[in-house]
Amino acid sequence: MPCYCELCGREIPDERLCRTVMVEGVVMTVCPQCYNRLMKKRGVPTQRTFTTPSLATRKPRPVKPRPPRRIPRRILEDDYEIIEDYAERIRRARQRLGWTQKVLAQKVREKENVIKRIEAGRLKPSIELARRLEKVLGITLLEPIADEVEFDYKSRKGDDYFTIGDLIKIRKEGK
Repeated sequence: MPCYCELCGREIPDERLCRTVMVEGVVMTVCPQCYNRLMKKRGVPTQRTFTTPSLATRKPRPVKPRPPRRIPRRILEDDYEIIEDYAERIRRARQRLGWTQKVLAQKVREKENVIKRIEAGRLKPSIELARRLEKVLGITLLEPIADEVEFDYKSRKGDDYFTIGDLIKIRKEGK
């Protein structure tokens, strides 16, 4: 079955002579003459011939299934908080491994000054940085937030439901 050159329109009697090239992002089937002309413009030697099957004879690639969607970390960050003695734990774990603050900073892809301030207790790490520190040092820095709200139904006047306003009042009273 003959194919046609998509540049010059020439009929190519033998399908084995068809060449597939990409011209400005478009995949085209061209004749040997147009192929040689294109390769000369690109500076590619024409002595080597690349035989590629035409698009019509190519087998379709199998479609890989997409992995399941993960919950973004931003949503999960609200569920954790940094422990109170984070500075001491980080310093002890770093010293146990025999690393300097500079080495630790390189391992967690952070500046050395940030590590110094965290170990001194002057800077509380973000949840993301705490996760990286946990992974590199093999320690626990995050704990889940457990909000237990007790509701006194007797204080409500005849209402048997809990509203968002009640929750806000309880949180304000707790602080």
